[in-house]
Amino acid sequence: MRTQDGKLNQVGLRIHERRTVLAMTQDEFCARIASATEAQWVPAWQDISRIENGSRLVSDLEILALAKALECRPGWLLTGDAA
Repeated sequence: MRTQDGKLNQVGLRIHERRTVLAMTQDEFCARIASATEAQWVPAWQDISRIENGSRLVSDLEILALAKALECRPGWLLTGDAA
């Protein structure tokens, strides 16, 4: 499935938004993800770029890691809802 505008994920824009609020570069974000996952996932900045622009699928385990690294709720990444 794809979004109406052809993207493979809906979380990319929220990931970018939150990363920007935290004033993190993509490289810094990658390091934070690696730390949050105890190096089980060590993404390159290109992976983050592809997620943020919607050209890469994101697994449920990655959503959890991304939320931990971004200090936000996984549900917010998925839906944008505050609750």
